[in-house]
Amino acid sequence: MENNCVSYPVVEKYKESGQRQVFRIIHPEFGECIMKKGKCLSNTSLERIKREVSILREIDSAYFPKNYQANYFSSGEFIIFEEYIKSKTLSEFKEKFKGDEEKVFNLFINIINGLEIIWKKRIVHRDLKPDNILILSDGRPVIIDLGIARMLEEKSLTLTIQQNGPCTPVYASPEQISNKKNSIDIRSDFYSLAIIIAELILGEHPFSTKVVGQGMSTFENLLNNRYKLKYENIIISDKAKRLIDKLLQKEPYQRVKTVKQLREKINEILF
Repeated sequence: MENNCVSYPVVEKYKESGQRQVFRIIHPEFGECIMKKGKCLSNTSLERIKREVSILREIDSAYFPKNYQANYFSSGEFIIFEEYIKSKTLSEFKEKFKGDEEKVFNLFINIINGLEIIWKKRIVHRDLKPDNILILSDGRPVIIDLGIARMLEEKSLTLTIQQNGPCTPVYASPEQISNKKNSIDIRSDFYSLAIIIAELILGEHPFSTKVVGQGMSTFENLLNNRYKLKYENIIISDKAKRLIDKLLQKEPYQRVKTVKQLREKINEILF
């Protein structure tokens, strides 16, 4: 890598993603940390990385990993050092939440507290999913991967003519999937949170063919707004069902509108 031939002791190498490699290393200054390195094949990809670094540097919160350093090179290569967080992903904890609404909604109060930090800065995460929520040993969540976060005050990096916007399709809101950029706001994140809430309680994705009993795939069911909030012997309570149904409305204006309202509705379920 241009101007960077330094090697560090590697504790663990994670699965490669495209042009990016991720390692847990021992750094002489930062100690045990995460090193991300790779090469961007477009200015848009590089700008997304720079925006993610910028967001992490702006916020100082236990809900997000800290960025220690980022270097960018004229070749399009980059190397980034971030805080290592000893944790497991929410995906790995799914069985511990299955059927326990109270436990799920208590977790989501915490997740919302974290997301509110970026929402107040007019930033939409846009890639909320179980793999992007880490759970610490004491149960506290840490939110990661702001790589496709939308900064509502900044120029969009996605071309309007593109049919689909950046997202993880089976956790994305309809406006993300159809690239309706002007419709994307915090309510897009609310939609993704509703999918995750239902998935944790049911133990299965609410749009999956297994739960719905029809459709060619989870994504095809999502496109057609086919989901169910009961699976096998697990039935989501009426209060929780009303909230999830509200958050999964196709049009953003039909969903819960503010963080305050979302908290109030979760508190109604819990108390």
